[in-house]
Amino acid sequence: VIPMDKGTYMISKRDGAPGIGAPVGAKADVYIEANEFCGKQGKDVETVNLEIENTYPARPGSVQLQFRCVPK
Repeated sequence: VIPMDKGTYMISKRDGAPGIGAPVGAKADVYIEANEFCGKQGKDVETVNLEIENTYPARPGSVQLQFRCVPK
């Protein structure tokens, strides 16, 4: 989890799984990590921005989540 500005954070993951399409494993991973991070503060995740680069042969996909922790 990387702190950004004004209470926002970023998590980025690459998905090295073979195939073509959305890197669903990486997307799940970033949300799991964000929920754990905010959960330790007794808060929920609010998505600010989600960027997904699809997986193609010879190019791994990636997911970048920008989020903030908000009261439940």
